[in-house]
Amino acid sequence: MPRAPRSLNVALVGYAFMGKAHSNAYQQVERFFPAPFRLNRQVLIGRNAQACQEVADTWGWQATAATLEEALRDHSIDLVDIATPNDSHYDLAMTAIKAGKHVLCEKPLA
Repeated sequence: MPRAPRSLNVALVGYAFMGKAHSNAYQQVERFFPAPFRLNRQVLIGRNAQACQEVADTWGWQATAATLEEALRDHSIDLVDIATPNDSHYDLAMTAIKAGKHVLCEKPLA
């Protein structure tokens, strides 16, 4: 009897073009690849609350947050995906790393 895949709770920083592209990828990945994890779209992070909520509703994110720090209060987050403009990557990545999270980051990292 196969084991159920372990859950991986994702926080995505950014809801604009790349945030939507990453959201689509999380929604579609299991159609293309056998996933070793059940990917939970846990929280979408963005400064514009209304726009962020609209994207969250469209792409199946369970919650929204205005800042990464706010999202990291949810200790169940396993992975932080950074899909923001280049000049914000370093600070966001370091915040997530210092919180003990795995990080995916659009290039360049710094």
